[in-house]
Amino acid sequence: MDAQDTMPTTFAVISDIHGNLEALEAVTADIDKRGIKERYCLGDVIGYGASPKQCLDLVIDTCVASLCGNHDQAVFYEPCGFNISAERAAYWTRSVFEDETDKANRKRRWEALGRLPFKHEAHGLLLVHASPRRPVNEYLFAEDCYTNPSKILANFERLEPNHMTCMVGHTHVPGVFLDDPYFEPPMELPEANRYTITEDEKAIINVGSVGQPRDRDVRASYAVVTVDDRRPEGEYRADVEFVRLEYDIEKSVKKIFAVAELDDFLGTRLLDGR
Repeated sequence: MDAQDTMPTTFAVISDIHGNLEALEAVTADIDKRGIKERYCLGDVIGYGASPKQCLDLVIDTCVASLCGNHDQAVFYEPCGFNISAERAAYWTRSVFEDETDKANRKRRWEALGRLPFKHEAHGLLLVHASPRRPVNEYLFAEDCYTNPSKILANFERLEPNHMTCMVGHTHVPGVFLDDPYFEPPMELPEANRYTITEDEKAIINVGSVGQPRDRDVRASYAVVTVDDRRPEGEYRADVEFVRLEYDIEKSVKKIFAVAELDDFLGTRLLDGR
């Protein structure tokens, strides 16, 4: 097929839902409104929030692939190295899945968690939850560019010619890492909230968090990616749009407060975006 006969491919990338159904529903509605059918989840569907079953069901039903996040792994196995709030949330989430009376739904959810991959390849991009080097657990913070640049550079070394760009979540802070190393938040990009991926530049792109943003912006965060398949063979280009959406935060907070096993802090932090 000639390049001019193809059309750009557009898909959505979400991450770090953390059991926040209200945020996930807002994002899902926006994706549907845009007419985007193809969507990927970078992990941490559960943990912290009060609606783990509903969030996992929605991701299973709508995403082409969902990756293994550290909280997904903690619920399925053990919450090793977690703080007390995260650990309590993981054990509570596990009990919610175990107490499901519908055997088919119970089996479906556990099987989905048990087969989550550590990485996925989509349209020339590498997708992981945390980092190219340690896909499940390694945090890449903006300040690492100054305090621990070797960590960032070591991750860029893991990017291969056929996957020069990696999309991540995990820190809940959206933005673009470049191999200077340097980090640019979405609003500070040359074109605000947009970044263009080319074949001659390496980048690690954090799509932010749907259900628990930590960049002091309380709105849900996700990314829309459009790959231009009409370009000459061998010339890669993809445009990334960072999207922020308001949702019913108060409802999410109240649901967390209503669960004795979940620390109130997991709700109040949503009000501050931290």
